[in-house]
Amino acid sequence: MSEEALLLALSSVMRPTTLAAVYAMVSRPTARSLLRAYLFTGLAFSLAVGVAVVVVLHGYTTAALSTFWRALLDIALGAAACGYAIGVGTGRRSGRDRKPSRTTAWIHRRLDTLTPTRAAVIGLVTHLPGLVYLAALNAISVAAARPVGAVAQVVTYNVIWYSVAIAALVVSVLRPAASRDLVEKADAVVRRQGRSIVVTLFGLIGVYLIGKGISILRGW
Repeated sequence: MSEEALLLALSSVMRPTTLAAVYAMVSRPTARSLLRAYLFTGLAFSLAVGVAVVVVLHGYTTAALSTFWRALLDIALGAAACGYAIGVGTGRRSGRDRKPSRTTAWIHRRLDTLTPTRAAVIGLVTHLPGLVYLAALNAISVAAARPVGAVAQVVTYNVIWYSVAIAALVVSVLRPAASRDLVEKADAVVRRQGRSIVVTLFGLIGVYLIGKGISILRGW
């Protein structure tokens, strides 16, 4: 798997909305059915998007054109990531006094009355393709020699991306109480250090992508 895509996948594991959703599910008596619905729908959607994107990116007929546009995409995604990090760091994108976004509020309302159908929808909403996923797909399409290899990397990325929910499902089958405890501890850490984590991750990702894109363009 592309080292860049692997690092991006690892950076996506501990997301506040994902942890909140998984913790709410493992706290219910029907945890297994909720987690299965969450995983099936979310994975099906993100895999479909990922496979479609890498196939399209591999469809360029001119290698030079492909390199040029991928470099521009890296720079655009990097700039967006840096902008988001700056916004979070300065309090413009998050903060205790700031109202939650409509999406976050929507998710929290449905976490109060979870059903398998709602868990499935939450699985989709919490894994909509964002900056990190698009950057990873770009890296995968560049690194993979064949479409089959690119698809395999997309699958690997998504397994890592959903690893918290997958682990929670496995542990909920073997030790339900331990599953709740582990997710609760992870959620508590992210809640305390959430802003620092977001600023650091998105800042580093943004600087890396911009630098990579500029380096490619200079040698193009």
